[in-house]
Amino acid sequence: MKKFSEQLYKKSTSVKLRASERTKLRGRVVSYMEYHPLPADLKQQARATTSGGLATEAFTSFKIPFISIARYASAFAVVVLIIVPFMAERSVPGDALYAVKVQFNEEVRSSLALSPYQKVEWETERLNRRIAEARLLASEGRLTDEVEVEVAQAVRNHTENAQREIEVLRTEDADEATLASIQLTTTLEIQSASLRDDEQDTNERNTDSDTSTNLLAITINDSLSKQVQTASSTIPAYEKLMARVEINTTRAYELLNSIDLDENNNLFVDATRRLEDIERTIGEAIALREQEYDSAQKLLVESLQRTQKLVVFITELEVNRTFTLEEFVPVVLTKEEKQAEMNRLQKSVADQSATATVRLGLVENQAVREKIIFSLAEVAALQNTISQTSDFEEAKNLSNNALAMLSSIITLIEQNQVQSGAPGAEATDQATSTEETTTAALEAGTEATQPANQSSSDELSLPENETSPTTTAANVETN
Repeated sequence: MKKFSEQLYKKSTSVKLRASERTKLRGRVVSYMEYHPLPADLKQQARATTSGGLATEAFTSFKIPFISIARYASAFAVVVLIIVPFMAERSVPGDALYAVKVQFNEEVRSSLALSPYQKVEWETERLNRRIAEARLLASEGRLTDEVEVEVAQAVRNHTENAQREIEVLRTEDADEATLASIQLTTTLEIQSASLRDDEQDTNERNTDSDTSTNLLAITINDSLSKQVQTASSTIPAYEKLMARVEINTTRAYELLNSIDLDENNNLFVDATRRLEDIERTIGEAIALREQEYDSAQKLLVESLQRTQKLVVFITELEVNRTFTLEEFVPVVLTKEEKQAEMNRLQKSVADQSATATVRLGLVENQAVREKIIFSLAEVAALQNTISQTSDFEEAKNLSNNALAMLSSIITLIEQNQVQSGAPGAEATDQATSTEETTTAALEAGTEATQPANQSSSDELSLPENETSPTTTAANVETN
């Protein structure tokens, strides 16, 4: 006879209850359980059996904290997408966040540059960034050979990317391609000159090779040579030049204002002065547009180059503050400033010439007197040439040469004046030696002060000196 349990199981699988019967049966079972609970020892045994992992284990439910998860996820996203990239902008090669700066921040900005011209601008800015980072490391003595190779390769890649986009742009708009080429060439030129100056300073200081940027300078020069070979010689249209100059000028103002500088800061004043020079040149181009269209275009090209240099300088300044603005963008003097400068130089020449003439009477050595008289005559000839020239640079150079000669003359007078009162052959020998040394300087200065060709287009009306500077040899001898 089969076991009762097997028979019960078999019978239970074949029994079919109606819905009303199942409801009544469930109610009777529940009632029985309520009035006949399990003993305490059986409850503990049931819990132990259930935790053992039987198939009859009860399901548990829990509530997912979606609000908390959203808050933590938002905070994590802010840190990863905003705070970390912002902190990475100040990093340099070797820092932990430098990869974020180059591979995330800059790549995101690259994807936002839609037009070829914007891509050229961005690649040019990345080029400036790499050079600025290398300079900062070099100034701190942290530019190793490995880092310099890495930076040089990055500079080469950015330059090639920019040149490739220029060629793409040339097929669409030749003027825009020329404008982009001008900005890239100007950037490479100013960086090449700056790196060359840095290398000279390093050699003069005899510092370690770790601070050298020689490889970077070679890379820049190679890129510049390729850019010059492929650059177009045509000048873009006036309208496009004007628009690009205005954009660059606005960008320079924005960069300058983004740097935390007081309005009385020398750097802020100098940069503002350069921007005023550029705006003055733009005004001249506007005035020349109707009569001299080509000249107006050339002035705008010059303004575009100067604004690009200013942008490069301010970009460098965000990373390193060791360079002077005069090295990047020299001051362009107005006509009034040129006139004032020439008046100052002419007055200095006249004053020193008068001083030398008066003190000549204290010199007793006749040979020295004749040489000084001859040099003063040369200075007088230079003064006459300066008063007649209309070229500012030529007049400035001649004035500086005249001042250098007068300085040597006064030094010779002082030395011979002292030696002339000393008795004996020893004093005479010392005077002769001093005379020969200073006379050589005077002769070298005389050869360097030959009048230059007066061919410059920068016209300036220079007034005659208020004090008569022309002093002939006879007048000096009479005194």
